[in-house]
Amino acid sequence: MRVDWVHPSWRDLVIESLAANPDERRRFLRATGVDGAAVALSREGGIAGERERPLLGEDADWDALGDGLHHLCADLDEADATRLLEVLAAAGDDPEVAALRQLVLKRLAWNGKVLSVDAIAAWAAVASTLDPRPEPPAVAMTWLELEPSAAPRTPEEMERMADWLRLAEILHDHDTELLDGLGFPSRYSLLLADFAGSAPADEPPAERDLRIESLGRLAFLDERLAGLALGESIMLSQPALEPVADLPTPISNGFPIERVLRDL
Repeated sequence: MRVDWVHPSWRDLVIESLAANPDERRRFLRATGVDGAAVALSREGGIAGERERPLLGEDADWDALGDGLHHLCADLDEADATRLLEVLAAAGDDPEVAALRQLVLKRLAWNGKVLSVDAIAAWAAVASTLDPRPEPPAVAMTWLELEPSAAPRTPEEMERMADWLRLAEILHDHDTELLDGLGFPSRYSLLLADFAGSAPADEPPAERDLRIESLGRLAFLDERLAGLALGESIMLSQPALEPVADLPTPISNGFPIERVLRDL
């Protein structure tokens, strides 16, 4: 049986019980899932936020969590692995946390796989805290998967364009050498200029929001198109004006006004 939610008071009782029992605590850490790792690494807890990592009070606890994550990584799909990386990225700068980050990045073995942009973003956030930086996943494979051949005209194309520009931003922040090697933005200058200056008039709201967000991202990534992209983004952000309804034609009450005026 899997329990998806428990009342915080019950959760706190379980944590307090584990914190008081080293053997049970380490058994829990060795069998942990992503949610258990998040609880163990949390720096806030208790009624008033006074509890900080009650399950990791001793070196043996960290070792047990490391063992648990070592085994866990082999069974994680990409979505859960991304969640685990997000937990580790927010876990602080302790040497023990750095060791867990190195372990997890190595165990995930993402080389040679096409990853989602969310997964690459989570990987980059963790890797940026480590020195030396670990070997990156095959980001170029994801780039080629998303690379557009023309400015987007359909919702599906807009979603891919948004992911592609988001990936470009991640590379700009974490691997400019690879981004330059991919030829961005110069290689895509015509496509990007077309995207920056032309938006479909009847785009659905969700894709319109993606377009506005992506135009802002493009303005940051390509200074030559910054003005055009920002201008288009601002224009698209304005609420559409409601058409003014035609005024109703006055209804005559049958009184012969014109004839009266002629008789004056």
